Amino acid sequence: MDGFTKRTEEKRRAILEAARTLMKQEQSRFTIHELARAASVSPVSIYNYFGSKEQVILHVLTLLTEKEMSWIEQRIETQVPFEELLIDILRRKIESAGLFDDTVLAIVTTDPSWQQLAARGYAAFRNLIEYGKMTGAVDPDISTDAYLRYVQLMQQAILSDPKLSTAQMTDTMHEYFHFFLHGIMRKNN
Repeated sequence: MDGFTKRTEEKRRAILEAARTLMKQEQSRFTIHELARAASVSPVSIYNYFGSKEQVILHVLTLLTEKEMSWIEQRIETQVPFEELLIDILRRKIESAGLFDDTVLAIVTTDPSWQQLAARGYAAFRNLIEYGKMTGAVDPDISTDAYLRYVQLMQQAILSDPKLSTAQMTDTMHEYFHFFLHGIMRKNN
């Protein structure tokens, strides 16, 4: 790799890392100038490499999603116990929920490449449910599609509620995932 290409890649990586940090703090409410300052690049570099702040956000979310899908696939391949894997996935999902606000949701729901990525994510979660059925951890009498719809409804309900702050969203996700793991009936020991 020549020096120019290496510097270009370093700048792109710095922009994406800075954007992820800013998204954790402010979701989409940062400016190109704040991003440029955080990445130690010029605003022009951001436009040259990505075209817009929205494209930077989309790249960040795409990389995170691809990383998560690879992580899940690797964990299934190494046969991590389903319960442990599901808890880890849900914990990671709760952590990433703070990146989303209405603007971020609008960006991802209108982007065709994100729709393809979402389809791959859906397939990965289908594989997870099938893995759970195979290991005996998931009720095989409930269709995989029903599990998938339930999780999708949970996510939509949480992410579309404008009254939820990021902290409340995290708490609500904890409660919804408790429902998913344990149901609503109290168990007598």
